[in-house]
Amino acid sequence: MDHSSDQRFGLLVWAEVALLPLAGLALAAWLFPTAPFTTSAYPWLWLIPFLLGLRYGLSPGALATLVLTVAGITAHRLGLTGQAPPLIQLAGGALAALSAGQYSSRWREQLRAGRARTDYTEQRLESLTRAFFVTRLSHDRLEEALITQPVTLRGALEALRELSAETLTGIGESGANALLQLLAQYCRFETAALHLYRNGRLANEPLAALGAPATLVRTDPLLRYALEHEQTAYHSIDQLTELEQGGSYRAVFPLINSAREELGVLVVRDLPLLALAEENLTAATAMLQYFADESWAAAQTAELRRILPDCPAVFAHELIKLQRLHERSGVRSTLIVVRARSEGAQASALDAAHAARRDLDLYWREPFGPLAAGMLILLPLAGPATARGFLERIDGVLRAHRMEGGLEAAGFDVVQVPIDHRTPLALLRESGIEGDLQLPLAFLRERGIGLTP
Repeated sequence: MDHSSDQRFGLLVWAEVALLPLAGLALAAWLFPTAPFTTSAYPWLWLIPFLLGLRYGLSPGALATLVLTVAGITAHRLGLTGQAPPLIQLAGGALAALSAGQYSSRWREQLRAGRARTDYTEQRLESLTRAFFVTRLSHDRLEEALITQPVTLRGALEALRELSAETLTGIGESGANALLQLLAQYCRFETAALHLYRNGRLANEPLAALGAPATLVRTDPLLRYALEHEQTAYHSIDQLTELEQGGSYRAVFPLINSAREELGVLVVRDLPLLALAEENLTAATAMLQYFADESWAAAQTAELRRILPDCPAVFAHELIKLQRLHERSGVRSTLIVVRARSEGAQASALDAAHAARRDLDLYWREPFGPLAAGMLILLPLAGPATARGFLERIDGVLRAHRMEGGLEAAGFDVVQVPIDHRTPLALLRESGIEGDLQLPLAFLRERGIGLTP
């Protein structure tokens, strides 16, 4: 019921309260003009304010009582009736009407309170039902995602390593398709396309696509922003309604290697709503950065091995890529340095630790030369907590080989070196690696392999 209807209903109630006592008194005066209030032993006229109070509450009951009393006294003074309302009957009738009105008002308050509690309970039940439905839907989506998507980024980077050989000479169609398939699996992209630069200009036609291939929409605001700022651009969830007004893409990822060379751009037209999260898009950015840096890292690896010829190529290559990945995306990795304190260190402890390596980890055995036993362990995507867990696992492996106390008890010093803004050569120098430092400094700076952080 709207406000105007409430007003009309209120006016009708007050009109009924005012007119019914007058109508009852007029009928009684017409039938019994000499004694309209006392003709019968029962005071029938006082039933009117009693019933009005019982129906509408205390205030209407009091008003009906007042109208009947004033009308009865006025009619007697004007000579319309031969009797005014008797005082004892007036007091009893007023008391009965007001009692009924008070009872009605209290009962109405309780009804309103009960109705309010019921309405609130229904609203809460509806809200909980809606939340349960959304939670159930989210659970189903997460369950579906867990079946097809690994929990961490480690598996994605391990799969990306298999694409490294092709990207050394440039991004080809098969490598691009494999990359998109990985993004579809790990980041749940549904419709996406990879456009490369040709002669300094983005190609209109995609090199590879998920879903139906489409021509590049150069006027898309996300694409312009991503190319101008050289960073990932995407619509947040509360901006999805704006897509109809001028956007074709939900996310755009520029493909730029660490030498600031623009290789291409990945545009995403469609992906599930739950996949449009910062964590998921950050993982996609890290994967693309890792992929784009492959050919650049290969050249840097060759230069680094000119200074440290004993460094394994795979170890140097991965260290360079992880260092740049941290600078570009903030993804943390750790370098574990294990070095013997004296000649009495148990070399068998290193063998046991090496046998417990994980798929993505890389080892460099004897990095300090033949006179100092030790090794370097590269832990991709491992922060301090993950590195501590890894060392505890190594200690457990050594205890299983009856080497109580872990690496330190076996005579080795263990140091964690976080991979951060320092150059790969600086990280290796901090680990105690010696190399050929006679190359010209200008030559090294020119290739981004500085000797200091």
